[in-house]
Amino acid sequence: MKLWIAILCLVALGSSSSHAAIGKVTEQLNTPPSIQRANQTLSGAKGTGVEMNDAIRTQQGKVGITFEDDTRVQVNENSKLIIDDFVYDPKSKAGKLGAKIALGTVRYASGQIAKNSPQNVAVSTPTATISVRGTDFTASVDELGQSTIILLPSCPDDRNKSRTKDDIEKNCKVGEIIVESDAGI
Repeated sequence: MKLWIAILCLVALGSSSSHAAIGKVTEQLNTPPSIQRANQTLSGAKGTGVEMNDAIRTQQGKVGITFEDDTRVQVNENSKLIIDDFVYDPKSKAGKLGAKIALGTVRYASGQIAKNSPQNVAVSTPTATISVRGTDFTASVDELGQSTIILLPSCPDDRNKSRTKDDIEKNCKVGEIIVESDAGI
């Protein structure tokens, strides 16, 4: 009888396991964000894993998240990002990524999925859908749900280097995004 109870407990524990981490918090400034995962709220301190369906909400801090395919997002103060979908095969460097910017400002920098399967990346806001074609952009959503999307140059990650106009022109590239809203494309 005790053996059956032990086996049932192990089966119950195994069936309630959560999804695997698809990325992690790699930068955190000031107050850690909260991560809403199913029915629990976690602290999003540096090193915390993120999973599909997580909602990351910042208050008085900023957070950087790096996904398994090297996609990077920075969630600024008073912002909310929801990770809808993430599947990645490191061998083929292909997969699928879907995220929703519900409030505030988020910077997105493409990883392998956008570089190898750009049609499989979609970032949405309450008023727009952004199809990414291997680049960087910011999206801001105000309290009324209105969105502002800005295409940015993709530059090598060298944070300690001050950039000149010449340096940006030589070392950075501007990719492409397609923004679709009720107003058109």
